[in-house]
Amino acid sequence: MMKAGPNRRAETVLVVLALAGIVLGALLTVKDGLTKGGFLPQWSSLIPPVAQGQENAWRIQDEINTINVFEVAKQGVVMVSTQRSGAGGSGIATRGNGSGFFVNDQGYLVTNHHVIEGATTITIHTYRGYSYPATVVGSDRLTDLALLRASIPGYEITPLIFADYSLVRVGQKAIVVGSPLATGSSLGLDRSPTVTTGIISATDRSLPVESLTRPGVNDYTIENLIQTDAAVNPGNSGGPLLNSSGEVVGVVTAIIDSATGIGFAIPSDVVQEVIPEIMRNGEVKRAFMGVAYQPLDEIAKAIGEAFEELGLATREGALITDVDQGGPADKAGLVGGNRRVTIRGQDVMLGGDIIIGIGEAKIQGSNLTKEILKYKPGDTVQVEVLRRGRKLSMTVVLGSR
Repeated sequence: MMKAGPNRRAETVLVVLALAGIVLGALLTVKDGLTKGGFLPQWSSLIPPVAQGQENAWRIQDEINTINVFEVAKQGVVMVSTQRSGAGGSGIATRGNGSGFFVNDQGYLVTNHHVIEGATTITIHTYRGYSYPATVVGSDRLTDLALLRASIPGYEITPLIFADYSLVRVGQKAIVVGSPLATGSSLGLDRSPTVTTGIISATDRSLPVESLTRPGVNDYTIENLIQTDAAVNPGNSGGPLLNSSGEVVGVVTAIIDSATGIGFAIPSDVVQEVIPEIMRNGEVKRAFMGVAYQPLDEIAKAIGEAFEELGLATREGALITDVDQGGPADKAGLVGGNRRVTIRGQDVMLGGDIIIGIGEAKIQGSNLTKEILKYKPGDTVQVEVLRRGRKLSMTVVLGSR
């Protein structure tokens, strides 16, 4: 066996020290890059690139990357525990938990709306083990986002940084930090944050949001959700989905109970639009038309050639199934459906107007909500519809919700 001489040992020591310096320097760079008080500071890359062919080195680098991201991110992630009064005056309170993270040095935190909805008491728990009461600044049910604020010492606050969502790519590394199943855990899951890793599986998923006034009817859809296979469990809700630079690419929001490895997160660009408005106004005001609808482009895709049996004049558009009484669409004279049919397991409500255009935009069906949200409450828009095959132009004054 060849032994290293004195000079080779010295070189080895220098290499080890140099690598240690890279890692330490990266951590310091990240920590220094956390600009206080803002939503868009810069965050340097934690790990230098690895040359092609160094697969084993990459595995080591990947582990170091996960460790470094977690060590920094855990300082900004909190467990959000809630208590709700007993239903029906029973007096039996229920407890639950989610996750959240700081977005500036003033004690503001992001979490999910569903985490704090109906809570009478909210407490945040930092990675150091300290607890602080928190209040709700405001929330937005339609994007499942909420903003909290806690009176907390500055040394307990490490704001996380939002990624440029235009740079997010399917297949890139995804890291989830949060507090899954921490409430009442006998496994010690409440002792410290949990980290899981995976990839971004897709960036074009959607999550229907049920109407509060029409049970069983979806009146909003969160579009362009991130799908990830990083393990997500109850209690992770409201926590960050991070990239390999430790930037927040999304806020964890939902899982599919019957599936493994399918979790969803609200994209960082949506969060950066919604949270500042909640901070200013306590809520988010959106334009709305006051209709429930079925997207014909998606129905046509689902039932194929059987679509012709519906007898509709188009395969694209938003088929109105219901109109809010007294709402903007109702006042403009738009009509909802009155006859339900089922074709290949697909329920379709016929008889209503089909929205085929708003302003200059063509409506395929699934893009209706997205186009409406380009307007402000109170805006007047021209809506093109098909009614029994006849094209009509309707003037709608959009409402606010």
